[in-house]
Amino acid sequence: MKTWKQFLAGMCTVVLVAAMAGTALAAGGRLQVGAAGVVVKDQVKVEPGGTYTVGKERIPGVVDYEAANGKSYHYLPVQMFSDYLNIRTGWSKQRSSVVLGSTMEGAQLEARVTTDEETLKERPKNPTLGLSVGAFTEVSPSLVDTTKKPTQVVDDKTRAQSITGYGSSGTFLPENGRYILLTITNNGTSQVRCQAGLPITLGIWDRFPSVALEPGNTLTRAFVIAEGTTRESAEFVYGVSPTLSYLSAPDGADVTITFMQYR
Repeated sequence: MKTWKQFLAGMCTVVLVAAMAGTALAAGGRLQVGAAGVVVKDQVKVEPGGTYTVGKERIPGVVDYEAANGKSYHYLPVQMFSDYLNIRTGWSKQRSSVVLGSTMEGAQLEARVTTDEETLKERPKNPTLGLSVGAFTEVSPSLVDTTKKPTQVVDDKTRAQSITGYGSSGTFLPENGRYILLTITNNGTSQVRCQAGLPITLGIWDRFPSVALEPGNTLTRAFVIAEGTTRESAEFVYGVSPTLSYLSAPDGADVTITFMQYR
């Protein structure tokens, strides 16, 4: 079965062939393939005249189109948005369309009303180890050597009290340490939930399953960073919020958080 990455690579090949053949796409204008480079957040990703790699395919990084009125347009492979901006991309065979962000295609929705008691019981109390989100995989905290100093500190016993919740983020490159350690203590009177994963892009939060934390308890979660992770995909975020609504838990969340990177 053709993957969407293969499709994207093929799409650029079609554009290249069209440019070489002088088809109607270039009528009234001019196409130039692979002459321009790509800079993301002031970092050079593709040099002018260079190529961009998708899987094992090396394809043009930029296709330039100069319209008849002299205005220029620049076309980039969709995969770049995923690689450089953490935007989920895909291919919809059903709609013959490139997909950016979330889609409800194929989703089956189920409406269900639950009581507060059911909501509190349904939330998992322990992380699911071995799951991966982006460049991060959840592992046992016992793998982290906390006898040595952390290489990065985002939160160090930070006390947060909020009706809606609290969160923070950091950029964790593997060369600075393999592990992220997140420790949360629930100082309040109501259950809270701990969420962690990638930053929200186009309304999507790619994250690990949330874990419930009862009053008076402490939760520690650890994540290993994949080798070769680039700065564009190295940001990791967490959030802590009341499991129930304000009406059911008016005190909100009261937590103490430590969020660090270790070798």
